[in-house]
Amino acid sequence: MAGQNISVDGDILWAGVRRASSRTKEPILCILKGKSMSFVAPGGLRLVVLWQFDLKRGLADNAIFTVPPMIASFLATEAIRDTIEIEVNEEIVTVVTQDRWGRYELRWRSDVSAFTAPEEFSRLLAKPSHLVEVSYLHISDVVHEAVAKLVPMESERQIHPTKLAILVDFGRPTLSINGQEIEPSAQNQYYFDPRLIIRALEFIKSDTVQVGLTKVTDPKRAFLSILAKQGGYTVHCALLSIGVDTQRLYPLPPKSR
Repeated sequence: MAGQNISVDGDILWAGVRRASSRTKEPILCILKGKSMSFVAPGGLRLVVLWQFDLKRGLADNAIFTVPPMIASFLATEAIRDTIEIEVNEEIVTVVTQDRWGRYELRWRSDVSAFTAPEEFSRLLAKPSHLVEVSYLHISDVVHEAVAKLVPMESERQIHPTKLAILVDFGRPTLSINGQEIEPSAQNQYYFDPRLIIRALEFIKSDTVQVGLTKVTDPKRAFLSILAKQGGYTVHCALLSIGVDTQRLYPLPPKSR
């Protein structure tokens, strides 16, 4: 994509970069498409967090680029909050703003390949087709109870932690979440790393959340999405499932704050 010139509200760029950069020290992925601007922070090989802001008017062009940590620190300052122009010319990104003293440009090289993302990441950019709305407190309590259930299973039954996970079942009339040993699962049943579900819930600050699944090429795996409306934007946490042949407790990236 070359030669795009897009006008956006600086407040959105400022807010999105601040939220994403507070969660990662790696490059942030920025996506401008249709009537939204999204900021994506990596959370390891099985988790990404996306903040999506609605734009006042639709865009004629789409753009995708990365924001390195040093550039993010500049974009998170108050100076960027006026209307700005974003120019994307191949790998070069330029943010243009101005005040009564003149015109200013911040320019950097974008490297989309530097963004760490789970397999089939592109499927995460859209919301799941079917979402279940639940109380945040309810799902948080259920997840923590499921995690607590795994502790005695590991110690008393001597099950290795790589064989334990959180089972999320969308195959019943109601959403079911349980902690158990990994075994071949039925349709619409998927296992997730307990630590990542807890981490995802830490991003949410809302009375209610929406939960859904996005299936991927491997029929035994899927993404679990947890979404919530917060202060003028939508936060979307997406986790890639694990299975009998894919379980491995990757080290989690450290929390930034």
